[in-house]
Parts: sequence; C-alpha cells; structure tokens
Amino acid sequence: MLTLNEIKGVGAATVKKLEELDIKSVFELLSFLPSKYIDLESPVSVCDAEAGQLALFEGTVERVSALSKRGKRSFYVTFKDSLAKGRIFFKAIFFNMPFLHAGFEAGQSYRLLAKLGKDEGAYVVVNPQLEKSEKISKLNGVYTVYPLRGVIGQNAFKNIIYSALDSMKGMAYQGKLGRINADMAECFENIHRPPSAADAFEARERLASLDIAIVLSLYKKLHDNSQKQRKVFYKSTNSAILDYASALPFALTPSQLAACEDIAKSLSADVCMSRIVSGDVGSGKTAVAFFAMYLAAISGRQSVMMAPTEILVNQHARSFESVAKKLGLSFVCITASLSAIERADALAKIESGEVDCVFGTQALISEGVNYKSLSLAVIDEQHRFGVNERRQLENKGACDILSLTATPIPRSMALTFYEDIEISRIFRRTEGMSNISTKILSSVEETVALVCEACRRGEQAFVVCPSIKDAEGYDAMSIEGFMREHGASFDGISVGVLHGRLSAEEKSRVMRDFADGRLSALIATSVVEVGVDTRASVMAVLSADRFGLASLHQLRGRVGRDGRPAICYFQSNRHSKGADIRLEALEHINDGQELAELDFAMRGAGDFLGTRQSGASLTPMFGLCMNKKILLSAKEYSENCLSDLSVLELTALTRRSEQRVKAFLDGLEKVTLNS
Repeated sequence: MLTLNEIKGVGAATVKKLEELDIKSVFELLSFLPSKYIDLESPVSVCDAEAGQLALFEGTVERVSALSKRGKRSFYVTFKDSLAKGRIFFKAIFFNMPFLHAGFEAGQSYRLLAKLGKDEGAYVVVNPQLEKSEKISKLNGVYTVYPLRGVIGQNAFKNIIYSALDSMKGMAYQGKLGRINADMAECFENIHRPPSAADAFEARERLASLDIAIVLSLYKKLHDNSQKQRKVFYKSTNSAILDYASALPFALTPSQLAACEDIAKSLSADVCMSRIVSGDVGSGKTAVAFFAMYLAAISGRQSVMMAPTEILVNQHARSFESVAKKLGLSFVCITASLSAIERADALAKIESGEVDCVFGTQALISEGVNYKSLSLAVIDEQHRFGVNERRQLENKGACDILSLTATPIPRSMALTFYEDIEISRIFRRTEGMSNISTKILSSVEETVALVCEACRRGEQAFVVCPSIKDAEGYDAMSIEGFMREHGASFDGISVGVLHGRLSAEEKSRVMRDFADGRLSALIATSVVEVGVDTRASVMAVLSADRFGLASLHQLRGRVGRDGRPAICYFQSNRHSKGADIRLEALEHINDGQELAELDFAMRGAGDFLGTRQSGASLTPMFGLCMNKKILLSAKEYSENCLSDLSVLELTALTRRSEQRVKAFLDGLEKVTLNS
C-alpha cells in the first residue's frame, strides 16, 4: 500500500503536519473527509450567510478605496449585494494584494469566496478569492472545505489529496486494488473532487454503505460462529399452549398466541434460542414470557426471570402466582431485601430443584445462587442489563435467552443487522390502545393546574422533569425548579419525589408508596420508564422537547395500565422543527413500531446501536451518518460482494480503523431495543 512519503509533494515537514491531524497513512488521508461543500454555481446573500463560515457571494462594485502606501499595502472595495432585497452592502478588504487594486471599476459584478465577518455592524470579507461574474472559470463546480484547524492551508491539503487520488486511480487501473478497495477509491474521488454537490452527496452515501457492509459481513461471520448447538431439549406437546392459555384469567390475543408458537418452535430448534419479544407497554409481554417458563418447567428444567428492581420482581411474582397454582408450578423470589433465613431457604430450594421458576433482580447471578437444572432466562426491561449479566446467566446454565423490550427496533435495522436474531412482536388490545389520550400544552401553569385538579378528584399522576437540579444555560424544567416554583400548588396533595440519585431502597419505597396509593402525585425524572403497574391515570412531561420519541412513548405507557381512561400531557414552550414533529406525531400515533420508524427516519441509526450513552451514532470507519437507504444498500453489498471473504480478510479491511470498528462491533453485541 502507498505510504504518505510516496505521495507527490509530501516531505518530512508535511508528514509532521498531517500527523497533527491524526493522519498517519494514505487511507487516513483519504478518510479525512470535507466538512462542507460550497456550490460555486449558487451564491448567497450576506444576509443569509453564517458568520465565520466560508460562502460564495455576488456583488457589484460601488466604491474602491485608495491603496495604503505603508504596512500591508491594503485597500478595500465596497460591494452592493446582488442577491439581497434592497440596498445591502458589504466590504472586501485586501491585504498585501496591491496588484489587484487597479482592476476594480464601479459597476463591475464579481463573485467572491470568503468567510463572512462583521465590523461595527457592517458585513466584511477579507482577502476573498474572486472573479468577474461574466467570466467565471475558476469559481465554478464545488469547493470543498476541510476541518484543518489552521495546521495546513486548504489549497495545500487539497493538492496532497489530489496526488493521493491520482496514485490510487493508477493502482486501480493496474488491477492492484481488490473490488472493495477499488469501489472505495471511486467514492473518495467523488467525495474529494466532486463534479457537483449531488455527486459528493451520493458518493458519501455509497461510502457509508461500503463501510457498514464490511463491518456487517464481519459481524455476521463472527455471530454465526458463536451460535450454540442445542444440548438441552424441551417437551413440546401439541396441547402445551392450550393448557397454558386455559390457566390465564384472560384470553391471549392473536399476536400473543403467535409469540408463544414462536417460542415453542425456537426451543425445539437445533440451536439455542435468542429471541426478543417486542411490544408496547401493556401489550402483554410477561404473559408470553410465563409461557416460556411453563414450557421449561414441564420439561424438567428451571427458568429465571430477571428484572431491574425489586418492586418489578414482586409485581411479576404476584402476576405469576395464580397461573402457577393452576399449572402446578413452584417459584421463589431472590432479591437483596430477603432476610438471611429467607435467602437460605430460597437458595436451598433452587439448588435442590424443588422450585421450577425463580424471579429476581441481579441477585439471581450473585455468588451462592446455584441452580440444579437452569436452562432458560427471561430478561425483562432488556435495556437495563448488559452483556455481562447475560453471560453470567449463561454460566449458571441458561442456554436459552428470551428478552423483553417495550420499544421495537426499526425494520431496516432488524433486516440489516439482526436478521438472525428471532423477534416476536405483540400488539396491545384494541381497547388498550384507545384508553390513553395525548395533549400538547405550552404552559407549565396550565399543566400543573390540570394535574392538581385530577389529584384532588382522587386520581394519581406522574410529573416528569428532564433533570434533577437547575443548571446554568439549561432552561428546561428540573425537579428542583419545579418544586420551588410550583410546589405550593400541591398543598393538601400527598407528593413523592423519585430520581436516580436516590438509593435503591429509597426508590423502591417511593415507588411502592405510589403503587399502593399512599401518594397522589409523583414528581420524577424519566426513571419511571421502568415497567411498574400503578393506577395512575395522568402523565405530565415538562419540557417534553428535551426527550426523544421512544422515551416519550415509554412515559405515556406508564398510565392507564388498569384499562381506565388516562391522559398524557406533553408540555413544551420551545419550538424547533424536530421537537414539533415528535410531539405532533405522539399526539396522533399510538403504535410503538410506527414511532420507532419515524424516530429512525429523523435521527438515523445512532441511538439504536449500543447504549444511548456510548454515542455510537456513525459508521465505524468513516464516521458517516446512517439512514434506511444506506443500511439496506449495505446489506445488499455485503451479501453480493463480500460473502466469500474470510474473517481475516474482512478484519484486514478494517484494521486501519481497528479501535472504532471494535467499538462498533461491541455496540452491536450489546444492542438494546430500548436505547
């Protein structure tokens, strides 16, 4: 492969400058993509240009100053903006360019490429590139701008890029580049030397697809190799679903029955199950999960259901109790609050195989918890747990994993990355989908009044704020600010506060008090997303523009869980295009899958890869944005052009961005459908 020193015009001093930009190879040089493209066919008015940003202007000479005889031999030209409405002027100042002075005449029209500044309110450009409008030869096509931080000049850097592209083109013609590298070289050519802005955009999308295709092929080969052959077998009788369904106090919906059939099929397959049950809040995912646990029990195996909080564990156990009694199943709970005697008794029953099913928090994987015949693990609120918890469950015997999530993955993401992970989607009952209404409000005062009015009628309400404390420069409503400004409105109403800085014990106590009806209002951050059943019928989200679609939909699902009519207020007095679209969508759309697709279209794939905190929002090697078109194109390229490459060959293609690719692959392994 070509080295930097072999590029025409690159000496030791230039190599040092390139290293300051973290460019140590020709691949990294070509991967240093333009941050901006300026269409030199389309000038803009100084009124519309952003200060400090390079742009193309057009103006008519109004006045030319005298040439200074000292210092930098400067002069300035006053131009009338040709594109502005009315008489708008800007000044072009020229330093050390006395040879240009005599060429300017009043009435001449020019195009100027420069950064716009202001001097005492006047528009100013300094040392612009310019040419007469009627004789445009240089200032046409597309001008690329690179984020060089002043380390090296734009033109000098472009000359290096062009030399590298010419060398790559020669290697491609000689057949020294493989198919994938030749395709990349073609993309680089149109990205760095685009004939038009449209060509540059198309090349960037194609490069993004190639980037994803390489890593997608690598991920799939590694993932395929990691699939485990089944060693634990289950009894799957024709009547299993009917027997289970007859023990329930309600009829399973068609989608729940289909999910049960999916699970039965997975547990009889040759490879271990890795299935996700996806469905909106209140759609009945736990009833489907209980069927999987029943199937394990009648096969003589143990199962566990792991949930993030004790209150959720206890809620699941209460729901399971009547079903277990009818089906003859035994179960225990393992949580941190058990007394020493209770814990010892539960552990003995688990180890001896006396119990079929175990419910618990992360205590399920703690030292001293030994299972006699564990084979199935159900992970509720999947996004709250990582790969380590799953691995520890597998180490304790759980070869089959069933994950539950309330936010569906966008279809194009599932088709591209997770086609080999089984996904069952279940839907809320028709009556359940229509019992929650949504209203957008701009006034905090009006929102508070509606919440207090509902509480005084005997209803329960959540009030969700985006942060715990006030922060300088962050004008969204915090719990601290809300209690200070509106706490008095809740006089006579029992109020609790819940946020992430409370201890686990404090959070459980507050949530238990609310669930049991001892509190009428709960002022909280979005920690209330966790799926605890309450009788709350009002949800108010303040500064709702600060939340994403998935979070807002999750929060809305916290009310109306008992089937009674409920209402969700989204309050926002800040308007932006994205926030307005999100809130308007929530006002009219109840279906989580439809919202997930809209969210993906608006934000791209980023927040669906890895955890939200990781910020993994771009393609692994080139840091380009992803969208549905790019993902599906990557899938097609991976299947048609890269399927014959080995893991080693694919790894060789990514080695130049090894750390970023590894982080991306780790993100795919840890993907959560509720991130």
